[in-house]
Amino acid sequence: MSAALFVAAAIANSFLMLRGRALRRYFAVAMGGVLVFAFLALVVRPLQIEVDSYLALVTLGVLIVAACWAFVALSPAEDVRWSATRAALAAGVLYLAIIPLMLRTPIDGDEPYYVLITESMVRDHDLDLANQYRDLAHSATGRTDLRPQLGDPVGPHQELYSRHEPFLPLLLIPGYLLGGLGGAIATIAIFGALLARSTVRFFEDEGIDDATARALFPLIALGPPIVFYSARIWPEVPAAFFLVEAVRGLRQRRAARWVPSLFALVLLKLRFLLIAIALLARALRSRTHAVIAAAIIGIPLLLALLISGSATNVHALRELIPGTPSTMVRGLFGLMLDGTAGILFQAPVYVLSLFALVHWRSMPAGFRYGMSAALLYLIYLVPRSEWHGGWSPPLRYIVVLMPILALGCAAMWQRVSASTIAVIAAWTIVLVAHGLTYPWRLFHIANGENFVGETLSTIWHSDFSRLFPSFIRVNFAAYVASASLIAALGVWAGFSRPAKAGPHTIAPLGMTLLLALAFIFGRRPAARIEFEDAHLIHRGGELYPQEFQVQRFMFRGGWILHAGDSVSVLALGGPSRLQYGAAQPAILQIGTQAYALPSTGNRTETARVVIARNGRTEIRCLSGTIFLDRMDHE
Repeated sequence: MSAALFVAAAIANSFLMLRGRALRRYFAVAMGGVLVFAFLALVVRPLQIEVDSYLALVTLGVLIVAACWAFVALSPAEDVRWSATRAALAAGVLYLAIIPLMLRTPIDGDEPYYVLITESMVRDHDLDLANQYRDLAHSATGRTDLRPQLGDPVGPHQELYSRHEPFLPLLLIPGYLLGGLGGAIATIAIFGALLARSTVRFFEDEGIDDATARALFPLIALGPPIVFYSARIWPEVPAAFFLVEAVRGLRQRRAARWVPSLFALVLLKLRFLLIAIALLARALRSRTHAVIAAAIIGIPLLLALLISGSATNVHALRELIPGTPSTMVRGLFGLMLDGTAGILFQAPVYVLSLFALVHWRSMPAGFRYGMSAALLYLIYLVPRSEWHGGWSPPLRYIVVLMPILALGCAAMWQRVSASTIAVIAAWTIVLVAHGLTYPWRLFHIANGENFVGETLSTIWHSDFSRLFPSFIRVNFAAYVASASLIAALGVWAGFSRPAKAGPHTIAPLGMTLLLALAFIFGRRPAARIEFEDAHLIHRGGELYPQEFQVQRFMFRGGWILHAGDSVSVLALGGPSRLQYGAAQPAILQIGTQAYALPSTGNRTETARVVIARNGRTEIRCLSGTIFLDRMDHE
């Protein structure tokens, strides 16, 4: 039913955005797609081909949406009903339809805690969650396993407070009262629609033409990460709305717009204070502005002090100290290129904003204004380990910046080749269909694999994940991708002709060849084996650390084997270094050779082992218990 509702919402988009010949042609295409879908459904049943019908139906809905917006982008202006408000309504209809898809599984990460705060405000008229934890069976969260998060503030009389700021739960109250959990998420969807409208208006303010806005809109508003955060309970989408309104207000010198927007931004999350400080530094023109700035900065700190006993809540001032150069570089390139949590693989259209940075002087003033304000925020967040694996959908920390990045994309749009746009659009469609069908997979476990690598690895039992750059556990692909990006940016910096071609043009034939070579290489044994990865065949044992381990990204992941358990792996023949941990001595059999491995205590040690030949190898624990971290071919 939820998938069918989404398909209906997808069709409704066409009535909002198209008319005349474009609408008729769109319906011919949409109906043709439905007929093809029905035909394939009839064909696969007698052939007994196993197909996920839910995935197929959601994918059909995504393709119907894509077709509608392709007509919006390519049709003559007289056949398109284009305005910022109409585009926002179309996006809002889809966001609301997506909510039932997202609720296939209970809300997760920080989401249930925001709902608990809302329930405490409504029922107890306070922020003490002690009553909520005692009565989780009657909570709209659907989570009876909730406990206070690590480091949550505790009051003098054992009050249990959440680390999360109460402003978002306050905004959720009307929706929660009207519709419980669904109503609370609908509030975020409304903010998503407001963000869509403000982004289009931002484009108009900065001189972006309607044709570019129409082409980019679906990739921005209906693509990742915005589409996922607009149907989940996180502060990121409201924050993005308030930021773009603050920037618009500051650019237009309209205090009635930027003052409340900037104040709301900081109230949503204390870390957004870093952006506000940079914006306020440029806004100070009088004593009145100085008083306003002091209030915007001081009131959220005072509220945090009153609630948690600390003006910085659970954060320490030492967190503001910049990270080491190595962590800064790793975090920066991870943000751009990581297969699990990077822009290139999780929100590909925003790669264009990276190329906008190298043409800084020719970019719209709003882009330069917003990105300058984000610099302090990025310096603080880039080195953090959570960047690569907090329990949240990808790119959470920069969702707030997406309208600014989108403006950079719009400024570069006329320089992008048609083949590159096709690749970006196709990959965006795949990401959206996957995320809407399997929303729980958006919450990754920070093991360095993305869903494509995991899927291919599971099917073929060989390590396809190593083909994707990982900055969670840095691999060779990460170095190649980093060098390639630096080279591409360097070439693009010298390419200024605004034509529909460029040094980053991707020829379809070259892309096909690259995929074929990747498939051939992915089927071969890997030089490094990570024992928690999907390509291994695990027969017994357990994942370490457990999937829901708090701050899992801080642990060395692997697999624990007990006596009788084994793993089967495709490995290179010859000597290898096995990294393992064992509280007591253990015996491990690799192929036909047994190895008596001494205890390592609380550390991991390295043992030299020999793989008999290239191919599939069985690793079995004969006695004791052993933690296998990884194995590197010499």
